Amino acid sequence: MTQPYLAIAQALYAEKGAQFSLADIAARANVSRQTIYKHLGNKDKILSLLGADAADVEARIMQGVLDVAQAQGFKAATIEAIAEASGVGPATIYRRFTDKEGLIRAFIERQTPRDKLPAFPPETEGNFPAQLEIITTHMLGFMHTHKTLVRLIFSGNQADRDYLSALRDDSLSTFSRLEAFFKAHQQAGRIAADIPAAQLTTNLFGMVHAQAVVSPSGQPLDLPAASRAICALFQSLTTGAPHA
Repeated sequence: MTQPYLAIAQALYAEKGAQFSLADIAARANVSRQTIYKHLGNKDKILSLLGADAADVEARIMQGVLDVAQAQGFKAATIEAIAEASGVGPATIYRRFTDKEGLIRAFIERQTPRDKLPAFPPETEGNFPAQLEIITTHMLGFMHTHKTLVRLIFSGNQADRDYLSALRDDSLSTFSRLEAFFKAHQQAGRIAADIPAAQLTTNLFGMVHAQAVVSPSGQPLDLPAASRAICALFQSLTTGAPHA
């Protein structure tokens, strides 16, 4: 009897994606929900039978976090609401992430650019302008592609910003990595050291945010041109400074 129920689940998956429920299968099969559970298992087991792999499930959970946070905020979001938006059971989220804080920490780690800054090619060793352009172009692309996420994290309400700040490891944040980047070039004498590295980082974030997120939506972003324009504002840092 398993095959007819699985065929119904396959049809529902084709229609609704992962948003179908055991109750949907039961209604279409004209049996009880308990019958579906007995033959196919829980929602996770059914998705596995349908070929929905772990990466797909996790991607949907992360999108669910973003969708719920956009509607309710990160602090007010619940596991149940995220599970519903993701098309998975709450147990799936608890099993993977333990609790809401574990889920939000994973979201911060996997959905923000903190660990996605590109490596510098060997030919840019010690070349501040070249390295700055690589970083700026990357940040512009990320922020422009993920405007909703960036607005939520950097421009959301104060309660959400405080909530996220308490969860993330600031020592590994994009801001900290960029601050270290500026400090390294200052210590090497490649850029002036009279402006604090934290201020340089804040300025860079602000310029990229203005170009990639605040600029009118619906208009294409010329990444190379925008990156060059931003980097040009930093070139004065190298003027008159000794080069290693």
